[in-house]
Amino acid sequence: MIEVKGLKKSFGKQHILRGITTTIQKGEKVVVIGPSGSGKSTFLRCLNRLEKPTSGSIIFEGEDLTRASEKRLYEIREKMGMVFQHFHLFPHLSIMKNLTLAPVKLGLMSQEEANKSARAMLKKVGLSDKAEAFPNQLSGGQKQRIAIARALVMNPDVMLFDEPTSALDPEMVGEVLNLMKQLADEGMTMVVVTHEMGFAREVASRVIFIDEGVIAEENDPYNFFNNPQNPRLRQFLSKVL
Repeated sequence: MIEVKGLKKSFGKQHILRGITTTIQKGEKVVVIGPSGSGKSTFLRCLNRLEKPTSGSIIFEGEDLTRASEKRLYEIREKMGMVFQHFHLFPHLSIMKNLTLAPVKLGLMSQEEANKSARAMLKKVGLSDKAEAFPNQLSGGQKQRIAIARALVMNPDVMLFDEPTSALDPEMVGEVLNLMKQLADEGMTMVVVTHEMGFAREVASRVIFIDEGVIAEENDPYNFFNNPQNPRLRQFLSKVL
């Protein structure tokens, strides 16, 4: 589904990504971990071209995103759901309006179709009773579940998660991770940047360790955590497990 070749990203003289090459297959759950500042979030944001790569290519469903026009990028992003660390909900709009605004405005659905889809997604995330509530009436965990529902309303082919639980109180982390596990069980293709090692062990089909802008190691969860080969990964795991 996604093929990344020689991806590099610099901000001025600061080299964040130094040449990342990997492939993400349809239905895979790829979890990306690594120390702060290693380039994990930049890698994720390059996948849907929220960040413009300095060089390299990102091929999504056969199309090179580094060569796509702005107009085409907007169309492609409709297939790539993105959930951020912070929820980015519109505070002045009801939850229902937050979920239906994009598909209606982009002409993908009528208001009636969007309402139907939104209601289905609210049920999926366990928040059917919050349709007419406003974001400031929700907990952090509920807001993040709504952010996931908003991405799902667009019926994406892949979901990208950028540290979706790191802004949450510890007791709210579980409700968001459980929803992500449910999506994984249903076969959603997912790329997840996270510090939640338990989630990586349980849900990932593959774990990638990024350090200093390169993939230092990648493997299935069992071998990644139980038999790490890279000295930097062993050091990292000794501090986080």
